[in-house]
Amino acid sequence: MKIKKLFNFKGKLKERLLKLNLLFVFVFLNIWDFVISREILNAMALGLIMFSPAMLLWLVGSLRAVVLMTVISLFELMVMIIFILEGLQLGGIDTTIKSIFWLPYLVMVATNGFWGLKIYSEAKEKKEKK
Repeated sequence: MKIKKLFNFKGKLKERLLKLNLLFVFVFLNIWDFVISREILNAMALGLIMFSPAMLLWLVGSLRAVVLMTVISLFELMVMIIFILEGLQLGGIDTTIKSIFWLPYLVMVATNGFWGLKIYSEAKEKKEKK
């Protein structure tokens, strides 16, 4: 019953984003890692390290937690973009396939950052109207 509840994406936005991060780490990253490198649990371990602060902060759900999660996500996004671009610059086109491995991580970090910025901007607009 609890597993069925995990796949139910109804409720508050912060709860849905927490569930999305959990599904991304535990389900999608295992499939992605198996398809790319024929290993299991390697990408999930890396995903837990990268996305556990975001999941914890989505669980807390306060505005300060959302702002901190957004800052962490933007930092991770910039670091990943720099590493991918440096890898392409140093290795050329030969490493393009290896750089594709990081694409889902990049998309999920950008998603967390986007929703965090959206929640923060909406809260700021409500505060200014009062």
